[in-house]
Amino acid sequence: MTLRENGMALIIAVWAVILIGAFVAGMVTMGGGDAAIAANRIDAARAQHLAEAGVYRAIAALVDPATRETLPLAQPFSVQLEDEARISVEVRDSCGAIDLNWAPSALLRAYGVTMGMKPAAAERFSQAVAARQQASLNPETAALSSGPWQSLDQLADLPDIDSRQLQAMRSGLTINCREAGADLCCAPDTVKQALGLAGAGGSPSHKLAYDIAAQASLSSGAKVMVQATIWLSRAPGPPLYYITGWRTQ
Repeated sequence: MTLRENGMALIIAVWAVILIGAFVAGMVTMGGGDAAIAANRIDAARAQHLAEAGVYRAIAALVDPATRETLPLAQPFSVQLEDEARISVEVRDSCGAIDLNWAPSALLRAYGVTMGMKPAAAERFSQAVAARQQASLNPETAALSSGPWQSLDQLADLPDIDSRQLQAMRSGLTINCREAGADLCCAPDTVKQALGLAGAGGSPSHKLAYDIAAQASLSSGAKVMVQATIWLSRAPGPPLYYITGWRTQ
């Protein structure tokens, strides 16, 4: 073999090593990416299961009369796990909020004004909500479906109303109480102000409907929020409760 042929063979060998190295590096990178994706999915699934566990922990406390009386409402409580995972749970009496299916137009309009809407926008809001309401709904005989308003997410369907305002208003609204007013004892300040502006008296809570929000946070940064609405059963035997709404974020 000539010197020139030896040189060409060396060049080919060097390029072959470079190409093989690039191929191996690419496979390693792809493998590392797949591993990272798998780890993220595992963390997300774990966070979701922990958040769901937080919801069911709150439900267990609500169905037990002894713990229900001592459960802090509208005050998040946390559970810290050994591996730095954390579950934050908040329970609210649904009747501290304004029910979209039951509230009169005057209260809905007053709530819109309280939350910063201009009078014309608040009027459009109250009319749009009232347009979907039933004339009446008997809580003793009604099915567990809450009525024409099935979810607060449907607020996004309202035309000509600022979506950011509607998002901010969610905290004082519900579809889970089935009362025309709200209980002053467990209502946020905005709802209390709306009741006063509308000249409406509060409606004492029946202590059956609750909103639960549980957020799980892992040390990896994964976070999942699960929100549920429930009704406690009036009957002494099972089922002890009914889940009327469920939302995962």
